[in-house]
Amino acid sequence: MFVQDWMRNFQTNLIPLLEDNIRVLIYAGDVDYICNWMGNKAWTIDLPWSGHQAFSSAKDAPWIYGNGVDGGLVRSAPALKGTGSLTFLQVYEAGHMVPMDKPEAALSMLNSFLRNEPLSNK
Repeated sequence: MFVQDWMRNFQTNLIPLLEDNIRVLIYAGDVDYICNWMGNKAWTIDLPWSGHQAFSSAKDAPWIYGNGVDGGLVRSAPALKGTGSLTFLQVYEAGHMVPMDKPEAALSMLNSFLRNEPLSNK
């Protein structure tokens, strides 16, 4: 039954979304050995879209949530005219299931994204 449950490359599906002014958030726990944050960060940096240069040259910044909790590192670039924005978040001390491992961090991340607030130092 699980023969179809295998890795698939969906990164190219994001390019039309970004080019159509849709915001994209990619996140990974830093202790996830299945979908490691380094690999996820690498493909987001290399993703070929019109905001590639701004995103790839952006610097990682601390991600602080709640009452000053150091939650990870975030990289984001502002949307260019007519494009969406891409954000990558490395969540500290979380595995493959970030919401199970770090529920407060996951809720803060989701709320910030849904409110269109930057995931950055608060």
